[in-house]
Amino acid sequence: MAVWEAWLSAPPQGFDPQRWVDWIDPDRSDSIAAAVWQHIAPLNHALSGRSAFSAYLPLSVIRLADVLLDDWLPEHAERVIALLWRDRLGRALKPEVVETELARDTCARVGGITLMGRRSALDLHDWRDDSAAEAAQLQLPPRSALPFLVTLELLAIERAVLQRLYDRIAHAAPQTIEGLLALKKDVIDGLEEYYGSTLASTRFNDVVAAQGEDMLGIVDLFDAVSDRLEMLSFTLTTAYQQRMTALQFWLTVVFGATEIGFIASSIATWYYASGVGTVLAWTVGAAALSGGILVALLRRKIRD
Repeated sequence: MAVWEAWLSAPPQGFDPQRWVDWIDPDRSDSIAAAVWQHIAPLNHALSGRSAFSAYLPLSVIRLADVLLDDWLPEHAERVIALLWRDRLGRALKPEVVETELARDTCARVGGITLMGRRSALDLHDWRDDSAAEAAQLQLPPRSALPFLVTLELLAIERAVLQRLYDRIAHAAPQTIEGLLALKKDVIDGLEEYYGSTLASTRFNDVVAAQGEDMLGIVDLFDAVSDRLEMLSFTLTTAYQQRMTALQFWLTVVFGATEIGFIASSIATWYYASGVGTVLAWTVGAAALSGGILVALLRRKIRD
């Protein structure tokens, strides 16, 4: 499992969502995202064994210069949502759709918007964010964006942990009860680690974490892991029951054949008192014949 993060700062420029969508599109060979991935891919393959990423979530951190967000947003709201959606169609969005998306803003500060979508995230503040200038000089994210950025990192770890557990259950196929027990133990240990560290760490920003878990499919993935774990428990119980049924089957055959062999031995001893070989032949023959009959009868009963 590997979770990668790359931060790139850009010079001051006009608000151009369509251009920026092309920058963060990993499917475009000339995009910034594709260039970054070319550098990360070899190490990612060495660590995780995968040639491509399983999830990609770009975060756009935007700081407005010399303008208040409340004055700027009405004119640019639709393009803000287009950037959040990584929308390349350029067709107008319905006003109610834009309003619904903006209503999911989780920023608690005046002059700021923090949005999360299924394909990207957005942190937008006006010039009153005094950490932006310092961050630009250091080529680092502004301090005001760090809580959101850390939450996204932890959400990415949550998803990666659950995906690894799901893949482990879905692709592993132990053929023995011992193997199934070992797999179940590994999954339960992984879920305990997930509960104890990752989820607890995201509680400092409950609203963003809860929204992100839903947006990124973490809730559905957790339910899928839980369902797979229940299936694994059912498989384990069924395999154990099959083993016990087989054991009871052969114990019945052995004890039944042995008992009939003893009866045949008593009768043969009565008639062939001096013929040890004959008595032994009667005993073994009767036990083998009765064992075969018991196997046939019990198998037919089990099938019925």
